[in-house]
Formats: sequence, structure tokens, C-alpha cells
Amino acid sequence: MKKQQPKFTKNFGIILLLIAFILEVVYLGMYIPQPKQKQQPTVIEAKEEKQEKTTPKEEPKEPEPEPEPAPPPYYNILPEVRANYGNPGIMGRLEVPNIGIDTYVARADNNSYYLEYNYYNQRDGLGAPFFDYRNVDLNNDKQINIYGHNTQNERFFSVLPFKKLEAYANQDVFNSYKDIYLSIDERQVHYRIIAIKIINDSDNEHMKIGFKSKEDFLNHANRLLQNSLYHEEPLKITAKDRLIVLQVCYYNPPDTYLLVIGKEV
Repeated sequence: MKKQQPKFTKNFGIILLLIAFILEVVYLGMYIPQPKQKQQPTVIEAKEEKQEKTTPKEEPKEPEPEPEPAPPPYYNILPEVRANYGNPGIMGRLEVPNIGIDTYVARADNNSYYLEYNYYNQRDGLGAPFFDYRNVDLNNDKQINIYGHNTQNERFFSVLPFKKLEAYANQDVFNSYKDIYLSIDERQVHYRIIAIKIINDSDNEHMKIGFKSKEDFLNHANRLLQNSLYHEEPLKITAKDRLIVLQVCYYNPPDTYLLVIGKEV
């Protein structure tokens, strides 16, 4: 009869095998590479990433244009001009650059003196351009009138600056050349020509230069601009506007006057 091994010996061997198997599995598990998990962004990172995706790219802004330089301060030449001519009555300088007018303007205590006298206060049949004697506040007057001689004698064309105003009887000249500059003691005033008119002695509306009210001025302006040879379109005068009227004798038709009418810009 064979001698049987004790049961506990057999069980003990089984237990050892199980322990060895478990240790082997644990050992292998430590060295099997695990797939890397994608790192989840934090809340701040997630917000920044979302913002980057949703915020459109700003287009580069065009550089802003540089501001225009301020005009130089006004230099008043009139005191020097008065001293040179020995005439305190020279009160302005008139320029209509596109037709070549650049002349001084005097003022007396009437509208006759400078028809027969020049800037030196010497008797001279060619006279000199002059303000209406009632224009005593050139910086504020609502309408300024300036008068000058004309002639049909070619010998004197070059010495009578207002002769050149006849060019405005041509509509192309009126449409193209609009600027008048009047330099007075306080400032230089820029006017834009708005109308050309031919009148005779019976039409004296332009000679009204004093106004009792805004309505009086506007009614005057409407009458002044009626029957213009040419005028600006649309033609509009407001109570704030200031006018200038340049008057010269005209010969077509005879015994008439040409008016160049402008308003301050």
C-alpha cells in the first residue's frame, strides 16, 4: 500500500502557485505602457482658447491724416502803405487774383473825391478805387461797396484795375473765377462771387448799405440779386451773410454799370 502525502502539503503547494501567479501579473502590469490621456485644459485656458477661435482678427487701421498747419498770423501792411503814400485814407487792399486785380482802396468823407484824386491826394482824372464813404466799420458792415473808374481808351487800360472786372460779363469767367480778397486793418476777408448784374441809373438798390433789421437786409438782398446777368445756383442769402459789391462803369449797353456781387465765405 502506498503511503499517502498529507493533504496540507498538497494545499500548500497550490497556494504557493497562486501567489507566484499573482506576483507575476502585478510585475507585468507595472511595465506595460499605458496610453497617454489627453490633458484637459484648465478653465482659464479653455476660455482663452475659445476667445482665440471666436474673436475676429482686427484689420490694420489706416494712419490718420496729419492736421493741416495753422495759417500764419495776419500781417497788416496798411500802416506801411499809408506811410508810403502819405495818405491815412487808404483803408484796404483788394485782390481778385484770377483776373489780375491787386489794388489799394481809399475812403473819403464823400463818394466824389477819389473820382478825381489819386492815392497821393493829387488831382488825377483816373482817380483811385474807393470805399463808399458810409462804410466806416469795414470789419462789421453787412455790405461793403467799392467803386472804380473804367475807360474805353486803351492807353489807360493798364492803370485802371477795375477795367478788368469787365471779364465777368463772360459766363465762363463767372463760373470759373469766384474769389475776392479784401485786406483791412483787422483781417483778410474772403468773398465768393455769387452774381453779376448790369444796371442803369434807375436801379440803385445796391447803394443801400444800412439795415434796420435782419428782414430789411434779406429783402434788400433779394431785390439786389433780381435780374442778375448770372448768379450762383442755388442762390441763397441768410441774415448772417455779409456782402461786397464792386461797381464799374460799363459800355455794353452804354451808360450802364457792371456789378460784381460776392458774399463772405
